[in-house]
Amino acid sequence: MAKDIIYATADGKKKLEARLAELIARRAEIAGNIKAAREFGDLRENAEYAAAREAQNNLEMEINEIGAQLPKIKVFSYAKADTSVVNVGTKVTVEIVGRKTKIDFVITGILESDIDNNFVSNASPIGLALMGKKIGDEAEVNVPAGKVKYKIVKIAVGG
Repeated sequence: MAKDIIYATADGKKKLEARLAELIARRAEIAGNIKAAREFGDLRENAEYAAAREAQNNLEMEINEIGAQLPKIKVFSYAKADTSVVNVGTKVTVEIVGRKTKIDFVITGILESDIDNNFVSNASPIGLALMGKKIGDEAEVNVPAGKVKYKIVKIAVGG
C-alpha cells in the first residue's frame, strides 16, 4: 500500500539505522539506572526510579517507532528523480497564483523534511497537493494562513 511507504535517501536510512543502534545500546545504561534507583527504597515515592522508568519507556517507544519505520522505507535518489511530474526527489518551482511570487520546494520523505529550507514531505499538505502535477498545472493547498493556489512553473532534479 502506497501510504505505508516511507521515502528516504540512502543517507537518511543509514542515519535512522544508526539512531536505532544507538538507542538499543542505551538499554543497558537505563536498566542500570533503574537498578540503582531501586536501591533508594520505597518505589512509590522514589523520583529517581520514576524518572528512570520514564526514560526506559521513552527509549522503548522510540526503538519501536524506528523498528516499525525501517521495513517501510523505500530509498530514493534526488539525482534519479523522474521530472515528468512532481515526484519524491524533485525540485518544483511554483508561482503563487495572483501574486506572481515564486517558491522552490524539494519534495522529500517525512524523515528528511525541513520546511525551513523548503524540503517538504510528500505526505505534507503541500507535498500531497503537488505530487503528480505537471508544468502548467495548479494545486490548491490548505495552509495555516488559509488556501493558497500554486501554479507549477518548473520541475527539476531536487536535492
